[in-house]
Amino acid sequence: MMHASPSSKDDRPGLVIAGKEIERESFRLIDAEMAGHGFPPDQWNVVRRVIHTTGDLDYAQRVSFHPLAVTSALEALQAGARIYTDTRMIQVGLSPWRLDWFGNRVVTPVLEPQSQRWAEEQGTTRSVAAFRHVGAELGGQIVAVGNAPTALLEVIRLAGEEGVRPALVIGVPVGFVQAAESKEALHQLQTLPNITVLGRKGGSTVAVAILHALLEWTRTAQDR
Repeated sequence: MMHASPSSKDDRPGLVIAGKEIERESFRLIDAEMAGHGFPPDQWNVVRRVIHTTGDLDYAQRVSFHPLAVTSALEALQAGARIYTDTRMIQVGLSPWRLDWFGNRVVTPVLEPQSQRWAEEQGTTRSVAAFRHVGAELGGQIVAVGNAPTALLEVIRLAGEEGVRPALVIGVPVGFVQAAESKEALHQLQTLPNITVLGRKGGSTVAVAILHALLEWTRTAQDR
């Protein structure tokens, strides 16, 4: 069952309509400015929403897709895959009504009270320890890393050394220490469907934008 956005229940529908019109106009302007971008429609849907979220056209040069990324995401989301995130920012940033379309639940392992104990026992960061703890659960699910390069490197290790196979890894940590390196490592891992942003740019808001675009694409796929 599909659920309406909470905003659609607002008793001031003019504001809702205005918001949708602003988004459509923003997308139209991005399409016009980025004419000839070269992305196929499914990938451009993602890149355009990232640009819309950040106001930064440079992302069109930085977003990288594994050939099976969008197809694998669509199948996983339709099947109700869980979304494992490295930060609460991603968890709270995802629209509840979009998640309700296919019953996708968000899990943020580092928020588990035991995560600090796991980190101390393993002598590593909480992000690494948390993802290591849930590694066996990641097969066929979606992983979204927007902040912690160490979490992304652990997911890559789980895939390479333990054969863990998420349906999709969104790896877009932002920053100066290991961020670019972790994303380049993901980009080179051709056995794992992934979407990344090469270089230092990224962040939790970018991860949310990518997930929203994928959820929207999956929903409209039913009508295509």
